[in-house]
Amino acid sequence: MNDTVTQLTEQLNALKKGLFLMSPRDRVRALSTHETDDLIHELQDTADKALKTLEGLTG
Repeated sequence: MNDTVTQLTEQLNALKKGLFLMSPRDRVRALSTHETDDLIHELQDTADKALKTLEGLTG
């Protein structure tokens, strides 16, 4: 269970970081279209993994 909680925490932190990179605060460093597409795909994959991890916790 502790490993699962750690894994879920890491996944949620990755989502938080990715959303920060797309936020107005970080737009001073404009992302290229390619970088934005890559980041969106990475966040989608991380969200899918986090949901699977959560499914494992709820049974």
